Amino acid sequence: MWEAVERVAGQYDDAYLDQVETLINMLGEAGIYTLVDMHQDVFARSICGEGFPDFYTQDVVGKDPVCISKYIDPLLENMYDTIGLCVKMSYFGFTDDAQGDPLVSQCQTVEFYKYYMTANSIVAFEALYRNKQNIQDKFIAYWNKTSARFADNPFVVGFDPLNEPFGGNFLRNPNLLKPGVADRENLNPMYEAIQSHYMANSNGTSKMWFEPNVFPDEIGIPIGDGNLGGFVFPVGF
Repeated sequence: MWEAVERVAGQYDDAYLDQVETLINMLGEAGIYTLVDMHQDVFARSICGEGFPDFYTQDVVGKDPVCISKYIDPLLENMYDTIGLCVKMSYFGFTDDAQGDPLVSQCQTVEFYKYYMTANSIVAFEALYRNKQNIQDKFIAYWNKTSARFADNPFVVGFDPLNEPFGGNFLRNPNLLKPGVADRENLNPMYEAIQSHYMANSNGTSKMWFEPNVFPDEIGIPIGDGNLGGFVFPVGF
């Protein structure tokens, strides 16, 4: 996780990367290869998630995130509140810990996917793709550091830049709900920038394994009874 590699802005924790490499080598000696993945769920701790450094997240989200202007869509505001869409994290009424983040025990009382629909989450992902306050540059720098560290490890099968990427602010840009659009417009440019560092750090030998926007590209994959009758859609790469 990026938040473990960069615990303080601009400083990387090599001791943590040592521990990761020890684990990779132990697995490799047992015949198991590793895909190095920047794991995230709902972006960061301040959104009841994990993955991105909280200090960067709080900077780009701010104290009063708005995912769509009331002047653009005032009639839908009450409906959004009713279904928990575009609400602020304060909507849940959780108690903050010493770092100002919601208590984990309280976060776990709500199904985590609902946090993706908050204004905090939507604004955070939009900031990443639009490089607000240079957060994407910092993310790419994290990957430059991490991929350089593991590029020569024979047990690393490749790199996955971002686990389960959320598509972005679909309320401002409803086209992002179309299969493939978020992949092409938001993910592909960022992935290309990250890939350039993988390749430079490995003399052109590193492999990138990349994921599409989890919604709607994957909504047709049958899970349980199957969503949308089991249809699948092409991604936008």
